[in-house]
Amino acid sequence: MRLEPATFYVYEKVDEDVLGNPIFDEVPIDGYKAKITQWTSEEIALLDRSVTQSQRKLLTNAPRSVLKSAKKVLVDGDTYTITELKSDFIRWRMLHVKEFKR
Repeated sequence: MRLEPATFYVYEKVDEDVLGNPIFDEVPIDGYKAKITQWTSEEIALLDRSVTQSQRKLLTNAPRSVLKSAKKVLVDGDTYTITELKSDFIRWRMLHVKEFKR
């Protein structure tokens, strides 16, 4: 499997407005690799159809600390919203992601 360069986006507080509400900005974190993978027939049979139709799996070498704070990921020119961290293997982490719609 060939992994692609991935950019994870975390939201960091950069300022406050006049009412004291925090203002967040997207901060890119580079240096990791990821791959969007297909659902297997066993997973399709076990999971709800709405999950397999609307979400994809992402395999990455990014550490758990980055993934906990990341909200979006850019892989191979497509942006995805991170829905949940599913598995944490020794070298890899598997996430469920949705295609990001503006």
